[in-house]
Amino acid sequence: MTVLPSTEFLHLVIDGQTRNVVRLHERNCTCGRFHLDDIPRSHAMAVIQKFHMDSYKYCSDYYSIDYLLKIYEIPVNPLPDETTWQIPEHVSSQVVLPPKGKIKPGRPKKKRGIGG
Repeated sequence: MTVLPSTEFLHLVIDGQTRNVVRLHERNCTCGRFHLDDIPRSHAMAVIQKFHMDSYKYCSDYYSIDYLLKIYEIPVNPLPDETTWQIPEHVSSQVVLPPKGKIKPGRPKKKRGIGG
């Protein structure tokens, strides 16, 4: 990948035929994955590595060990045995049937826009 800096925070990354604009200060890229996952993808990593920056600085805090440990701070109690559940009569008397129709085998057809 070729990294061409435009400004301090704006870089053009050329990967074969693909061109992506990476904005590190906004944590996004024109491919959309950097902003979506909050993890630098290959285009952003190319910029980060070229300028010897810390890649962890551009990851969301949710992926840190501190946040992982916070998940387990609150105890989660398991449900009691199913035989001890007290289910109201109006709920237990309802019958839920499977959906009508048959699912066709294979991959679903692609939905096209207007005129397609």
